[in-house]
Amino acid sequence: MLFLPAPAQLPAIIGLIVAELSVPVWAQSAGMTPWHPHHIAERYELFTLIVLGESVAAAAAVRSAFDRHHNAGALYLLATGGLLMVFAMWWLYFARPAHTVLATTHQAHRKRFTWAYGHYLIFASAAAEGAGLAAYAKLITRRTDVLSPAAGVVITMPVAIFLITVWAIHVRPHQRSGVEQLAFPAVAVAVLVAGHSLAPAVVAGLLVAALLVVVTVTDRTERVR
Repeated sequence: MLFLPAPAQLPAIIGLIVAELSVPVWAQSAGMTPWHPHHIAERYELFTLIVLGESVAAAAAVRSAFDRHHNAGALYLLATGGLLMVFAMWWLYFARPAHTVLATTHQAHRKRFTWAYGHYLIFASAAAEGAGLAAYAKLITRRTDVLSPAAGVVITMPVAIFLITVWAIHVRPHQRSGVEQLAFPAVAVAVLVAGHSLAPAVVAGLLVAALLVVVTVTDRTERVR
């Protein structure tokens, strides 16, 4: 790549990334390597937990913003909403035992890799949530005028992507109730729209918390039945 002209370097990088990610699919096409569903699920769960922990660390940026004593009310709302979102994202991800999916419906070659590669969106969106919270905190402290309504999207878009991906690879394969199947996409859209509100973090946090309540109540109802 050092000998490629500058305009060709980015397409070359993208091509190499695609080739790199295609290696496991190509290698496993000759025959499936023995693997343990619990072990694989645990590896992905631990990495998800680590990335969500980095999002919690974004509170340091909010704390430093408090030290400047600028627009404390907006910062309190940001911190409250941010914690609601991150902890609800954690709960929603771990509400579904991933190893049961891998051990049953996802034994097929195609579904197995869909679940695995789908986690790229989960990891990226979880990391982007922390970055969005830190960026929004800087916007609050550095600007004296009214923030752009679209600024909140940096907070809500990662959450919406996270919810849709968790729904696609964790909720749908479990064949849960229709209420739960519809709740995830509906809340994801509502969270994205909340990015244009005056307090995007709080509104989005309350929406994701409401989804968590729906999931918990639905699960307990099904267990009773």
